[in-house]
Amino acid sequence: MRKFVKAGLAGLAALMLMTGCGAKEQTATPSDAESKAEGGEEASEEYIAEGSITLGEYKNLPVTVVNPTVSDEELQGRIDTVLGGYATWDAVDREAADGDRVKIDYKGLKDGEAFEGGTAEGYTLVLGSNTFIDGFEEGLIGVKAGEERDLNLTFPEDYQAEDLAGQDVVFEVKIHEVAEKHVPELTDEFVAESFPELGTVDAYKADLKQQMLDAKTMQSEQQRDAELLAAVVENSEIACATDEVNEVYDQQIQYYTSMAGMYGMGLADYAAMMGMDEDGFRTEVRKMSEQTVKQQMALMEIAKKEKLTVEDADREALAEEYKDAYESVDDMIEKAGAENVDNAILYDKAIQVVVDNADVTNVDGLAVAE
Repeated sequence: MRKFVKAGLAGLAALMLMTGCGAKEQTATPSDAESKAEGGEEASEEYIAEGSITLGEYKNLPVTVVNPTVSDEELQGRIDTVLGGYATWDAVDREAADGDRVKIDYKGLKDGEAFEGGTAEGYTLVLGSNTFIDGFEEGLIGVKAGEERDLNLTFPEDYQAEDLAGQDVVFEVKIHEVAEKHVPELTDEFVAESFPELGTVDAYKADLKQQMLDAKTMQSEQQRDAELLAAVVENSEIACATDEVNEVYDQQIQYYTSMAGMYGMGLADYAAMMGMDEDGFRTEVRKMSEQTVKQQMALMEIAKKEKLTVEDADREALAEEYKDAYESVDDMIEKAGAENVDNAILYDKAIQVVVDNADVTNVDGLAVAE
């Protein structure tokens, strides 16, 4: 997440700039409502109230902020992860052990017949990764390159393929290679080769620790701003216009559908990954959409009350923050829309007013997990 959207606004700026969602004037008039009433009947108070806001207290709001720190254990954990990315696998002439990588061909048989999805050639598997069903990886402990082994296994009762759930099968496995992992040591030589701009272990550790601290600080600020904005919304009386909620909802559903499609899934599949059915997922997205509109309305009302304005320098700063997406200010305005750009800037300025006037209690500790 880029710096501009550090404020925990449920991604308001990003949502607007990437999808073209922007707050419109939200106040409905009686004539608006009457024109929509069926059969000339007088519009209900509920409809007239849509799109209305009475802004509540947004200054002197209490919030607790945990000052982030990075422990030696966290730093070492990140270093281990980085070094793991530079690991090499070297073939060995010995029996396979837990943690080794094997290159195998395998064929799964049920009642003597190969079953769908149970055959592969040249597959690389790290023993102990729990990639396969219970017993498969354990059954390859002790094998050597060139050997063959039959594994008599049983699929779990809750296996996703119903025709295999709870079934006894045999995997015929041929081992082509056994390799062990070699992780480099963090030395000045390693740093000089991999991170020449830093050069030494001490400089690398200091730089990595600062990166981790910066990330935690940003997350802490996002949490702070999200809590303050939630309080502003809670303190206010807000009635969302249905069409505004629908607009955000439709854009979010389109986003999740497209994202799922990138992995060959439908929206129902994506919802299942989140532990919900599609209807439940859509309900949650609608709730989030309504909350987003409320946040937009509250921030825009603060911007009006504080007489906040947008300058060319603000647009230039925003374009710089989103330089990966836009080539220039003009490109950003053309693609995202001038109103959306200016609204995004006003949202950020409005939440900063809330933050600057908040009653902040700072406490020391580890702010958030990486």
